[in-house]
Amino acid sequence: MLTVTLALIASLCAPEVCPVTADTGTSYQAQSDSLRATFEKGQTWADFYPAIDRRREVWERSWTNTQIPDALAGRARSAGKLRILVITEYGCSDSANSVPVLARLVEAAPNLEMRLVNSATGRPWMELNRTPDGRTATPTVLVLDDEYRILSAWVEQPKELQAFWLPIIARKESGARFGEKAAWYTKDEGHAIMRELVEAIEAAVSGASNNVAVSTKRR
Repeated sequence: MLTVTLALIASLCAPEVCPVTADTGTSYQAQSDSLRATFEKGQTWADFYPAIDRRREVWERSWTNTQIPDALAGRARSAGKLRILVITEYGCSDSANSVPVLARLVEAAPNLEMRLVNSATGRPWMELNRTPDGRTATPTVLVLDDEYRILSAWVEQPKELQAFWLPIIARKESGARFGEKAAWYTKDEGHAIMRELVEAIEAAVSGASNNVAVSTKRR
C-alpha cells in the first residue's frame, strides 16, 4: 500500500482532515481485539460535543436542526444491539454535517451504542474502509457486532454528494469550490445522511455491506 505524503493529503482533502497510515497487516482476531480497545477508549457524544472547538457553528446547527423521522428511528431500533465507532475530527466539515445526525439517530435508538475517536486513534480502520476514489477520510463510521467485528461502514459523504464532489477533488478544485459542498449540506438538511446511515445499520444486520469502501464484512 502506498504511503501518501502530507502534501498530497492537503491537495486532495483541503480544507478537510483526512490522514493516512500504513496497512496494519494484523490478523482478523487481532483487528477485532484492537477494535474493542479503540471503541472502549472512545468518547460518548455527551463528552465529545461540548469539547468541539472547530466549525462549532456547523456542528451546533446540525445537532439542533436534526429530527429523525419515526420511520427511520423504528428501522434503526429493529436492528438490535450494535456498536458504532465514529472516526472524526472537529475541523472536518463532512463530520460537522454528518456526525450530529448520527448522534440524533443513536439518541432515537437506544439499542445503538456510539463512541467517537480521532483520526490518529482510528487510522488503521480508515485504511481498511476508504472512499470510492481510494482516500482515507473522516468521518468513517463503523458498525460493529458484539465481538467488535466490522459489519458495515459509511465513509465521508452521502453518495449523492460524492457524485459531484469526487470529480472536484480529482481536479484539485475542492478549496475553490468548497461553498458548493456547504450549500449541498444546507439544502439536504441531513436527510440523505440519516437515510444512508440507517441503510448501513440494516446492512450490518443482513450481512451485506452497502458501502464500496468496506473491506471487512461479517464472518
